[in-house]
Amino acid sequence: MKSNRCLICGFLIVLAVAEWWLFASTSTKAATPGSDFAILYAGAKLANENPLTLYDSQAQFKVEQELLQAPGWEARFLYPPFFALVISPLSRMNYVAAYWAWTAFTAILYSASILLLIRESHGNALLLALTAVACPAFHWLILAGQTTVIALFIFVLIYLAMTRQLYSTTGALIALLAYRPQFMILLAPICLMKLPWSALIGFVSMLFALFVAGVMGLSLDSYARYFALIQEITDLLRLAIHPLGLFISAYGLLRSLGSETLATTGSLVLGIFLGFWLFVRWPSDYNLGCFSSWFASLILATLLTMSYSLIYDLLLIIPVIAFTFGLRGGQASALAFLYCAPILYFFLGSGAINLSPIALGWLFVAIDRSCPESYGTVVDLKTENISSS
Repeated sequence: MKSNRCLICGFLIVLAVAEWWLFASTSTKAATPGSDFAILYAGAKLANENPLTLYDSQAQFKVEQELLQAPGWEARFLYPPFFALVISPLSRMNYVAAYWAWTAFTAILYSASILLLIRESHGNALLLALTAVACPAFHWLILAGQTTVIALFIFVLIYLAMTRQLYSTTGALIALLAYRPQFMILLAPICLMKLPWSALIGFVSMLFALFVAGVMGLSLDSYARYFALIQEITDLLRLAIHPLGLFISAYGLLRSLGSETLATTGSLVLGIFLGFWLFVRWPSDYNLGCFSSWFASLILATLLTMSYSLIYDLLLIIPVIAFTFGLRGGQASALAFLYCAPILYFFLGSGAINLSPIALGWLFVAIDRSCPESYGTVVDLKTENISSS
């Protein structure tokens, strides 16, 4: 066992060195690092200088093509108005400075998430730290300049709030995931139905505050244009015009293999089934181990049921690793595949069929079977009865 752990640590160190060397050699020499960051920067620039053109495709493409010096580059800003308002200060810097500021922000949130997970996890702290440092999804994320680290940090905070019975805080944190609404696809309905009313109040209050911030900072019409953009992108996915190779959702896999009807029906049925299963398996805080396993299953199910989940979203595998130390055999192999998948698809490109959904489903079943007695409620009824009396 000790020799295996030393071997894993050695592999992670070599992997981390190779990835950090790649990041340093690529980002420091590039005139415009972080290709996907151009999307964020263009959104920030339009929100700051001309909010009416925030979701105008031609205006955004023009900014992106000037930044990247790539005439054929076309990518859309798929974030709500309040998020555009939050990142708008980035446009006051030049592109390279803004990229490194975003990278520093990403590293801070990632480090905070890992430190919190180490404190909450019952696994080996050194092994978890090395796993995080070498995580291929994280290096893909910072190379591209993407935003999944925000979701990682929010998910970790939600776990902390739920285990400490801070239910209004839990609701508010769930609402923050509205920056990419599909992250709430299972978490919000399950938690808001199961938790006390204070969670719903916190959720609605935060969601309303974010909406008002977007309206006051930009305009009410910006939300209408945002929802129209979401519908447009949904149609592109439905027609398979958008490349689906790097999608890790069940929809992406089914759409690449069959018809749109099969993909839509299959992913919808799967989402309902997973949501119902997680609902009835709502865990008890009498057994914190079962709750952490349930939360890991929730993350896996979320990645499966999101229609727009991409390879860098496998960064959310980190809390799954932290909460499920001890998996063996095929289950460990599935987890290892998900961990290393960004490396594989980095070389294969978006034209490959992504098999990550199969590994996500396999791992979901393995974790669920590892803790069969996970019925109950997060609320400690005995404690509540004592305090009320």
